[in-house]
Amino acid sequence: MKKAIVSLLVILGLGFNTLMAQAPAGYENGSIVLANNTKLDGYVKESLGSKGTVSFVSATGSKKTYSVSELNGLSIKTDLYISYSNDFYKTLVKGSKVNLYQKQSNNSGKLLYNGTDAFTATTTPGNIGDLYLLLNSGDDLILVNAKNFESVISKEFASCNSVISDIKSKQLDFTQLSKVVDKFNNCK
Repeated sequence: MKKAIVSLLVILGLGFNTLMAQAPAGYENGSIVLANNTKLDGYVKESLGSKGTVSFVSATGSKKTYSVSELNGLSIKTDLYISYSNDFYKTLVKGSKVNLYQKQSNNSGKLLYNGTDAFTATTTPGNIGDLYLLLNSGDDLILVNAKNFESVISKEFASCNSVISDIKSKQLDFTQLSKVVDKFNNCK
């Protein structure tokens, strides 16, 4: 009888642990990196486009909503995001020379909080969905769109003749920006 009770408790305990390891409704497995570079694993629910915030549930079950000023970045499943100039950006291409990001929030003019301190956010130019380059040798995101594509790539990727040649011959264009970035990252 004791063995049956112990077995039942073990099975119930395993089932309870399995239930506890499941993400809360609306949340995905992920992690956040706080402004002090502390990484926390748990469950993430993003409201980047609508509110410019991230809700986080830790492994212990505590829940908190973070603004962009409180985070350096986050991951949701396999997607990586950075916090830059009061907005969130999704990593589309990560490379050895340049990264490509897509703007996910627009907090410009919104009242944000850093702890209890409130401030009006200023952000990069552009809108949600716009694309940006960040050269590993630089500190500023560079907006890239169909209008400025050739001039930005000609200036920022000038050290790679094959990319410049493909742009000038129209073999690569703005719709293939990920390929352009990959080619630049692999340029010798």
